[in-house]
Amino acid sequence: MQRNNKRSIPAKLTPEVYKALEDIVGTEYVSEDRAVVECYSKFSVDSSGALKKHAKDPSNIPACIVLPANTREVQAVVHVCNRFKVQFIAFSNGMISFSGPTTPEPTVCVHTSRMNRVLEIDENNLTARLEAFADYAQLQADAMKRGLWNGGSPLATTLCKLSSQSAFAGIWQTDHKYGTLSRNIVSIKLVTPTGDILITGSDTVSGMDTFWEYGPGPDLFSLVRGSGGTTGIITEIVVKLHTWPGGPELPEPEAGRPCIQTYTEAKYDTGSPPKHHKPLWVEFPDFETELKALAEIGHAGIGIGLNATGVYNSYYCSQTQEMTLERVKEKFFPPYNCYLILSAIISEKQIDYEEKVCRDIIKEVGGTFLSETYKPEVLDALAPWNLDFVRHVTGFRMNRHAYGASIILGGPITTVAHKTREVWTKSIDTFGETYITDRGGMDDTPFLYSSNHNGRFWLTEADAYPDMTNPELLQKSQALVTSGIVNTIAHQYGPGANGLGVSIEPVTSFFPEVGPNAHHLFRKIRNLFDPNGLCAPGRQVFSKTEYDNFPDDVLADLNKMRQMHGLSTIKKEK
Repeated sequence: MQRNNKRSIPAKLTPEVYKALEDIVGTEYVSEDRAVVECYSKFSVDSSGALKKHAKDPSNIPACIVLPANTREVQAVVHVCNRFKVQFIAFSNGMISFSGPTTPEPTVCVHTSRMNRVLEIDENNLTARLEAFADYAQLQADAMKRGLWNGGSPLATTLCKLSSQSAFAGIWQTDHKYGTLSRNIVSIKLVTPTGDILITGSDTVSGMDTFWEYGPGPDLFSLVRGSGGTTGIITEIVVKLHTWPGGPELPEPEAGRPCIQTYTEAKYDTGSPPKHHKPLWVEFPDFETELKALAEIGHAGIGIGLNATGVYNSYYCSQTQEMTLERVKEKFFPPYNCYLILSAIISEKQIDYEEKVCRDIIKEVGGTFLSETYKPEVLDALAPWNLDFVRHVTGFRMNRHAYGASIILGGPITTVAHKTREVWTKSIDTFGETYITDRGGMDDTPFLYSSNHNGRFWLTEADAYPDMTNPELLQKSQALVTSGIVNTIAHQYGPGANGLGVSIEPVTSFFPEVGPNAHHLFRKIRNLFDPNGLCAPGRQVFSKTEYDNFPDDVLADLNKMRQMHGLSTIKKEK
């Protein structure tokens, strides 16, 4: 591969703007040093950003990093950006292409890492107030000392920030009982793109307790949820808390904690479940049996988490990438499986009762529980899940290539599971895989999350894992996921451009089938909140100028994808 010797030089702020930012946060907390900027704005998961790195395209590199300490400093930074007409983005965990600048114009990256506290646990109203950079692990640690928790957890709790997730979908791996994060938000505090402070929910009323997500007037939080951060910078979030019977601390593996020399040993991943919790693992002979069992368990209203994990088990429960590949090739883990998490929330006898219900269902539909007598070596290998259905403290420790992108669909279990298989199979068959586990969901089950009690709504996920050092694989990853998105739009399946109700450009503007013509509404909302077009440029919806300047060659590629899925070509609107 020919080396690209081109220099990548991001745009610079004027000295006047930089001095104004220094006056707000102090010289220690603003920097345009290239090493600092690259470090603080590094994407954790993003094929598009990685391709820009390969092309030496500086448009994903901010002009400077500023680290405000509180809402007032965020507000002051936004005021400066509006005064000088400088674009800005908020940054927390760096999730996919949602987080970085998409313009060659000088961009201020408002990094929230200093705003990292759990401010309050309200045991009377069962809520927790958090700053923007506080993560799930911090909240879990503080809340469970009081017999409470937030009701769910993603796979990467120290990576995921509740504030940034609230502007997207907020998917957890334990959604079954309490629903996704977006169903558990009571209030947010937001600095709008023009520098006003917006508070939602009952917090809006001075002196009122934070107990209700709907405040007086319109439901303003719903303008923020799904906006991808285009309606402003979230600085505080209040979430609901629920009963936690698991004790004030989580169990440690008997082996203790690993070091750099020993972290690849499985014994450090084999912790016991928390007190008064029990996971049950079941394998099934085929896909249809699995889906029938998941529907029946969901409708029974038991458990706090209900998921099918498929190929995730191979790289999530393997201590090295070599082990991941070996287990995938050998089909070590059952291709059709699920786990149910039982919790004694109201009674010591609750687990026994709910386990009997589950066992009756599995006996009726057909399936086999993993146990000390049936595939004990597989059950032992699945031990990392014993704790990680409530927390994951090591972020992306899963052994795979870097995460590139996903297709995520929602709906009733049977419909969405089959649709995901159909869509992902067409993508893989057309463009090919980037990594052996990309086929997860085709030859086995997609990752399935039950997103509400009684199992009425499920989310599915199929992922691409390209080697970030290989531009060809990154391009293939983009094509796989874009194909999946276009496929679902063409067949009128799923909310929003990516199945989560979150629209991201260029899909928003160049797929008028969504909405239909939802981009017209989104642009009006953006113009209302952000008349200067400065906040998160090019993310949820293009301004008219951004739309007009969208590259013709990229639009031509999108039109090829549209035609591949039976949609007509589209031209820019005048």
